[in-house]
Amino acid sequence: MNSNLDFVSHLAHESGRFAAAVAETAPMAPVPTCPAWDADDLLWHLAEVQWFWGTIVRQALQRPPLAEVRPARPASRSELLSFCSAVSAELVSALGSAAPQDRVWTWSDDHSVAFVRRRQAHEALIHRIDAELTIGLRTSMDAQLSDDGIDEALCVMYR
Repeated sequence: MNSNLDFVSHLAHESGRFAAAVAETAPMAPVPTCPAWDADDLLWHLAEVQWFWGTIVRQALQRPPLAEVRPARPASRSELLSFCSAVSAELVSALGSAAPQDRVWTWSDDHSVAFVRRRQAHEALIHRIDAELTIGLRTSMDAQLSDDGIDEALCVMYR
């Protein structure tokens, strides 16, 4: 892991780029890298993921939030975009306020906020790419974050 990376800043940046790209898509546009999803499914996925991890970090949960407290998918595109924007800002704030060594629930052996920071920066990056590909766009990726993503995939995701 590249401990010199500011994962919270990368998360904020990539989430913003995701939001800009997905806002340009038609709601029902197919996502080429997620064949079962349309653009609004991708939008809901990242929003739900960011809500989930923001809740865990903000509340210092030691187990995942109960299904009963999870938000329902907003009915309209505008509500979905607003929800995604709000939970993204809340996640960035929660991760920026917590200490990297704070303990929280994760699915990994690493139960630190640092783990969540890193994982969510990569989650936002990959889904930003998904959103861009949906509109036929491909922009650059940060070289250091991409390099760390290889390490994360090999040492965390496929471990």
